[in-house]
This record gives sequence, structure tokens and C-alpha cells, in this order.
Amino acid sequence: MGKWMKRTINPSDVPESEDHILVEDLARLAEGAVDATERQHLIGHLNRCRRCFQILQETLKDVSAETSMQPVSVPWWRTGMFYALAFSIALVLIIGGPLAIKHWTQRSPVILASLDLDQALKDILLEDDTLKWEKKERVNRLLTALQQRGLEVKDLDLVLLSKPYYQKKSLFGPKEVLHIRIDNGVAYLEVKEND
Repeated sequence: MGKWMKRTINPSDVPESEDHILVEDLARLAEGAVDATERQHLIGHLNRCRRCFQILQETLKDVSAETSMQPVSVPWWRTGMFYALAFSIALVLIIGGPLAIKHWTQRSPVILASLDLDQALKDILLEDDTLKWEKKERVNRLLTALQQRGLEVKDLDLVLLSKPYYQKKSLFGPKEVLHIRIDNGVAYLEVKEND
């Protein structure tokens, strides 16, 4: 309003009139709440009356100083930082939530297989008659043998046999099959005869 006032109002040194503008009308003019004809009338008076012009000028100075000195208080939840943080959290939950749930609830797949018992597997089974294999070398030999036969086993920690294995001494005996179940790094082995 100050720049506009200096461009459009230029009070002259003509003697002041007796009838002055009401303060309420000056306030409405400063706010821009007057129509075009009333505005022209008030500006015409301000061009002739230095007293009304000075009142308007001081009022505008007080109002602008008052508004520039008061900090605008905005509630914390209306700040842009709050919305950015809330959006980020929502995005992480939307994208990462299902992945985290899947990771925590997903069990490693159980591998089931039946293999014909060949001489290499028999040699591993015949090393001793323990039912629980904890020696890492023996477990790794079995793991390598299973991987060579096409099983997608990544790691074995322990091997458990259902019963000790003893080789049959027959040339035409029944065919032997090794049944394997691998769950959470533990291999469960059972040898059965297949007629």
C-alpha cells in the first residue's frame, strides 16, 4: 500500500479543508475495501488534505511495522518437515513392510529327494555307525555328493540317520534308495530297500 500511495497520492500545499475523512474510511481504503468511485473521492481528498494524508501514512507505517515484527506461529503439525517425515514413514511401511514380514515369516524350503544308493554314497554312510553326524568333514562330503547329484542344497550343519547303515552282501539283492529330507540345515537320511 505504501508504494501505491506514493504514486497516486500527492498532497498539495492547498489549505486544508474543514471536513476530514473518517478514520474508518481511511482504514477501509488501506485494506482495499472501497469501490472505485469512493476510492476516487477519497484519493481526491487526500491530494488536497495533508492532515488526512499524514494519518493514512502513519497508520500504514504502524501496521507494516507491527506485522513484520511479529513472528508467525505455525503449529508443528502444519510444517512441511512434519509432512515430509510422515510421508517418508508411510512410504517405508508400504514398501518395506511386506518384505520384512516375508523375511521374518518365511522358512527355508524343505528339500525332499530319493536317490539310488551308489558306491560313493555307501562309502560316506559306512564310515562309522553313528546316527548323528557332527564332524564337519563328513557332513561336507555328503553335501558335495548331494550337490553333484543335482540337489540345490546350500549348507548342512547336521546329519541324522534313522538307523545305522550296513551294506548288503548280495550281488542280485534288492536295490537300495536313500530318502533325504533337508530342513533348516539338518539332513534326515533313511535307507530303504526298493524291490
